[in-house]
Amino acid sequence: MRYKKILKSLGPGLLFASTAIGTSHLILSTRAGAHHGMIYLWIILITLILKYPFFEFGPRYTSATGYSLLHSYKKQGKWSVVLFMIIIGINMFAVTGALGAVTAGLLSTLPGFQEIPFHFLTAAVLGLTVLVLLLGRYSMLDKLIKVISAILLITMITSFVAVIIKGPEHTMGGGIELDTLLKGTGLTLFVSLIGFMPSGMESSVMHSIWSVEKSRTSNHEISLKDSLTDFNIGYVLTTILGVMFVTIGAFSVFGSGQLLQGSPAEFCVNLMKIFTKNLGDWIYPFLALAAFGTIYGTLIAAMDAFTRCFVRGLRTFKFQEISKEQSQQDFLQRYYNILLPLIGVGGFLFFNLFVGGMIQALELATIIAFLGAPVIAFLNLRAVQSDNIAATHRPSKNLIRLAYFGLTVMVLFDLYYILNVLLY
Repeated sequence: MRYKKILKSLGPGLLFASTAIGTSHLILSTRAGAHHGMIYLWIILITLILKYPFFEFGPRYTSATGYSLLHSYKKQGKWSVVLFMIIIGINMFAVTGALGAVTAGLLSTLPGFQEIPFHFLTAAVLGLTVLVLLLGRYSMLDKLIKVISAILLITMITSFVAVIIKGPEHTMGGGIELDTLLKGTGLTLFVSLIGFMPSGMESSVMHSIWSVEKSRTSNHEISLKDSLTDFNIGYVLTTILGVMFVTIGAFSVFGSGQLLQGSPAEFCVNLMKIFTKNLGDWIYPFLALAAFGTIYGTLIAAMDAFTRCFVRGLRTFKFQEISKEQSQQDFLQRYYNILLPLIGVGGFLFFNLFVGGMIQALELATIIAFLGAPVIAFLNLRAVQSDNIAATHRPSKNLIRLAYFGLTVMVLFDLYYILNVLLY
């Protein structure tokens, strides 16, 4: 039956949603709502619409060719693979370090973990993630994310309903001056959120790689319809949760003068207080556990994705052609086992050596994603318009028009941000 086929094909879309929800939603969307109010609801929705085509092109290309988007990048020229690897090469340590710190911060709020040194907790979280991925690989990751997604959805819906019933805690005012959003610290948060909403653009490549892995591990070819259904479920989930998180932040904090910042432990405690004030202190352990699971799901999915992307990029330069499937898998497995621990160590060192703190480290990672987004978006647009895409798998003219418009907006915002940094 149709619903059984959909359930069987689910996986890459939920993994994509997981890489998005922890950073751009739980942290950045809640923080944006708390600092600037409901104006960010419209910013989030517009961003999700404009970036939709470029993420959708990932599963579309894989369904059409059986390959990830890196296959198209190679065909466009190895320069495109180099650009992509530079973007993720810079970002993978910053994202891993920031997510590892947030995960440890949430863990430190749970009973039994408060007295453990924070650096030890961070190292333990990253080490455990490396171990889980080395032992379980995609199949374990696939199952884990489905459980985490279900728990998160139930918890956040409960909190959202309570917030809506209760209404805003403080007077939300008559509006926000544009300078508040597009200058100084407001611009940094603005760029961070749209750079990682719903996720960094490199996640489109990650999604296409997960789609390849899903097809390989499940031993069946996933149709374009099922692949896009899986993707759209994940994308709709990120949209719904984005609306929920920004609303919770705005209704609970905006207007109070409180800011979500500080050390990882302080930030996480203040973040949990936003939710418990609406539901009661009794729910704190459940919320903390759900938040921990959410961020940890993002961490584990991101580390897996960065490793797969970088290794597949390396393979592009290692071999001109690999004729045997087993040779490809041997290469990927060998270098995956080498690179994954290095990303874990690099993420730990990045956070511990970065003097700005957790929020600043996360902002750096998201700003890098923001600046690199037009490059990856352009490559994805060329990919789905290439000659090796059958007419049945090509996107509609309206989707292509939306993609060109979205790409133009991204380039203009990149230029605005760069000029703002240079001039101010």
